Amino acid sequence: MRRFMILAIAVTGLLAFGATTASAAANFKSQSFSVNNQGQLVCSFDVSGLGNVSATPGSCTATSTADYQCINNGGKNPAAGNKRTVTGAVGTEETIPVHNGRAQGDITVNPAGPGDFTCPSGQTRFLVSACYTDISLTVGGATVTEAGPVCSGPIRVRA
Repeated sequence: MRRFMILAIAVTGLLAFGATTASAAANFKSQSFSVNNQGQLVCSFDVSGLGNVSATPGSCTATSTADYQCINNGGKNPAAGNKRTVTGAVGTEETIPVHNGRAQGDITVNPAGPGDFTCPSGQTRFLVSACYTDISLTVGGATVTEAGPVCSGPIRVRA
């Protein structure tokens, strides 16, 4: 019985080591980070070495700084007080499909929300810019980082 327990522990250890090294083989062939016209961070990737699996976990996280502004029906920002900058941690987790040990795609992350910032009557709240720093992209156990900032151009998205 004792030999069986020792053998079981040894086999379990080997299996755990094998699983760890299989995920450690994942590597980024390419990655890029951009901000789309909705102010969202787009984390694009091509990862190989994922092994014989149908899917793998993926995530993209960052620190977001978003500017929200109140704009009247004439398209003007009537008062300097009608603007708020919000900073916060953001991220998205997804299950990424894998084909022949390779995963390609995008993970889209929304900017920090406006919180309790509201506009007076006759004005509408818009997201007017978004920047992301401290970006971390993980797919299948492989991770890449980007210090940033990665920012949008001028945008105007109803928020």
